[in-house]
Amino acid sequence: MKPRIGRLIGGIVALLAISAAASSAYAVPGCPFCAPSKPPYSERLATCQVAVEVKWVSITSDKNLQDAKTTFEVVKSYRPDPRFKENTPVTISYARNGKPGELFLMLGFEKDGELNWDDPISLGGEYLYAYIRKVPPPETADRLSFFLKFLEFPDAEICADAYAEFSRASFKDVAALAPKLPRQKLRAWLASDDPQIRVRLGLYGMMLGLCGDDSDAEFLEKLIMKLPEPDQPRFGVDGMMAGYILIQGERGLQKLMDAKLADRRAEDDLMLIENALVFLRDYCPDRIPSPVVCEAMRRFIDHPKLASNVVKHLARWKDWQSLDRLIAAYGKEPFDSNFGKQQIVIFALVCEKDGKATSPDALPTTAIKARQFLDGLDPKIVRMARGVIEPSRSPSKVE
Repeated sequence: MKPRIGRLIGGIVALLAISAAASSAYAVPGCPFCAPSKPPYSERLATCQVAVEVKWVSITSDKNLQDAKTTFEVVKSYRPDPRFKENTPVTISYARNGKPGELFLMLGFEKDGELNWDDPISLGGEYLYAYIRKVPPPETADRLSFFLKFLEFPDAEICADAYAEFSRASFKDVAALAPKLPRQKLRAWLASDDPQIRVRLGLYGMMLGLCGDDSDAEFLEKLIMKLPEPDQPRFGVDGMMAGYILIQGERGLQKLMDAKLADRRAEDDLMLIENALVFLRDYCPDRIPSPVVCEAMRRFIDHPKLASNVVKHLARWKDWQSLDRLIAAYGKEPFDSNFGKQQIVIFALVCEKDGKATSPDALPTTAIKARQFLDGLDPKIVRMARGVIEPSRSPSKVE
């Protein structure tokens, strides 16, 4: 998922990609609230050119303990390769500690005709060896069910791998697991003070929203409404907000918006609500009507810290109902800077462009208003904004 899955806060160029508005909601990670993670074993096994089980033999180096090399010996290859038959030595050009006979998994990736090895993975743990052998390949149907039981598994490596699978899965596949999701475990993890779990709380909050009931919404509400501690990060609260709204629907969204906007002490949570709104609109528009989400996002247009992102999202969603309000805000706080003005100009350009594309013979009223607004501006400002949308028409190339 993909989770997180970052903050969903992009640069101004992202605002301009009107084609992104039509992209599939499921083409993005399943968990936009997930922290970055390394590729899971299934992905690495599927994309590598060589996968061999080896045993550790020795480390060698010169007299100054420089130019260390580690030698392994192939026990078996996971796919036919005449270069790596049983007992074939494999050497890497750095020291990798081990014990004679200790088993490792080595994955090799070919680039420009050269084979490069990933860091050998020790198979000495109690569960890892069996886990890797059973990991379902990416094309397996209902494969997430396998990884579900390994979330918060005692082995940290396996737990991280299962989390990585969910962070990259489509939301559609995660939502399909709703009947199998462990409600009570999710609540226990969300209530935990374990620092190791913090980075996964966004995923668990979203999951609880997929399988929970009113009592789970009440549980999430208590976590969400708790005021942020000064200078302390709020781990996973955006995912919890999304989960809460999935259960409570429009009523929950309205309650959350009203509570956070009315409390100045909760200002840091507004960006988390923004993330939750983007999730609702992009990933599951069938759960909350898109016009409702757009209306909620418009409430942030005048917010100094969120205005730039709000314009980006509304343009991507083709929410041309915002045009009049943005035109009226041109040159006023928070759009009084050159950057702020340019955002509104770009919004109008994209609106006009969309109108021409959808109805070239009879422009929509919004496209006409956008054109009139642009015609009333300094042409140089419009050319500069257009140069961002269409690099080939950058100011340096436009007379």
